Amino acid sequence: MVDQVKICGIPYKVILKEDEFDTDAHFGQIDYVKSEIKINAALSNEMKEEALTHEILHGIFIHLGFNDESQNERFVQSLANAINQTFTLRKEV
Repeated sequence: MVDQVKICGIPYKVILKEDEFDTDAHFGQIDYVKSEIKINAALSNEMKEEALTHEILHGIFIHLGFNDESQNERFVQSLANAINQTFTLRKEV
């Protein structure tokens, strides 16, 4: 997991947090004021990557002025899944 990402040129600190999320529905959170992304530390590595992609997409949409798209969780999650599956490269054993 990375410690920082840039979203539209703005650095966001990535923080793994425990016992702060309802794992049935909430895997991460982006705070635009503090420039932080919190990810549930209890998730598997693959789920952490997907959650980070999801939160980055929220940030991209907000910074580009697509507020309605940013609020559409189904749209953001679908795009996060597609991007994560496309760019996740695994070495086959």
